[in-house]
Amino acid sequence: MNTQEIKHRNCIITPTPTEKFPEMVTITKTPKVKEIFNTRKYVTQSHAVIAIDTWEAESLIGRGSKKVREELIELGLDTEEPLDFVDED
Repeated sequence: MNTQEIKHRNCIITPTPTEKFPEMVTITKTPKVKEIFNTRKYVTQSHAVIAIDTWEAESLIGRGSKKVREELIELGLDTEEPLDFVDED
């Protein structure tokens, strides 16, 4: 069991063991953008790390789709139009 707090993606993960969950951790400090994680508890440190990484990945995917939509509009395509010129093999 890790008894030290760690920093992952600018979030501080602190061990807060209980009798039932000796590996429980709490996210004690986060940047403003990741405030959703502040004071959340996870059964293990790896669960906390996975939650943070998943949130960041979904955020990147969301920003990517927004950028693609803007590029399509810039090219003169309406985002509602089907892309007929794409070959589907």
